[in-house]
Amino acid sequence: MACEILSRKVGISARTDREDAISVAAEIARCFEDKGFDVLIEPKLADLMNRRKDAVPLEKMKADLIVTIGGDGTILRTCLRIPKPEPPILAVDMGVRGFLTEINPERTVEAVKRYLKGEYFIERCSKIASFIGEKRLPDALNEVFITSRHLAKLLYVRVIKNGETVMNCRADGVIVASQAGSTGYAFSAGGPIIDPELDAFVLTPVCPIMFIRPVVFPSSSEVTIELLRPKSAAVVIDGDYRCEINEENPFLKIRKSEYESSFIRFEGIFYNRLKTRLLFSREEI
Repeated sequence: MACEILSRKVGISARTDREDAISVAAEIARCFEDKGFDVLIEPKLADLMNRRKDAVPLEKMKADLIVTIGGDGTILRTCLRIPKPEPPILAVDMGVRGFLTEINPERTVEAVKRYLKGEYFIERCSKIASFIGEKRLPDALNEVFITSRHLAKLLYVRVIKNGETVMNCRADGVIVASQAGSTGYAFSAGGPIIDPELDAFVLTPVCPIMFIRPVVFPSSSEVTIELLRPKSAAVVIDGDYRCEINEENPFLKIRKSEYESSFIRFEGIFYNRLKTRLLFSREEI
């Protein structure tokens, strides 16, 4: 079903280590400006495009649509920072795997035209909220990862669901992943893939010393990770945001966020993406 275009303000976020990504960003900006859209560009990219007047930090980028140019890392970095609730994302693939992306750079102009005609649908992805005491951490689109701050030192934690102990776990770390995140780091660590229609998240131990398998929790659960040893550990959200948990406040509480990330899709079906990009993904340097 075609969607009505209401957006008139577009934000652009891109990897800045590739000239072709910067060129695609410039092409996208021209396409939208030709149709009367205001274009906002993250500052480092704006400098490289010689468009400093259009520079807006992601944290202040209140747009109706965000275009990302890069891989999944670019998407995750963007989603961590843009204001909530998040606008839809049109993701151009210029990464290694690009599981969350939708189009190749060669189809950029075509994709913009289809978006402008409303020939797309929106895929919504649940996010994970996490708390250390009263402090709310940035919501995760993919995963929350807890690991020892010291190289090769085991993490010892207790996993609690709705106040009831599930297990004690000694491992290199513990990943709590959303449906979208179940195809990321959690999948590499041996976790299951969660169908997007299943409202759940999964806890996956990383290299546990006991035979412990991943556990899938309903999204209505509140899962608490209690740090037992060492005295402090690192919390990493979507591979980008980092903070510390320690013995003074050893509880990390995790639950489904009230916010979502959403993606512009044209014909992207989850299991097609799964087969072509993950189970049989291409190799790139």
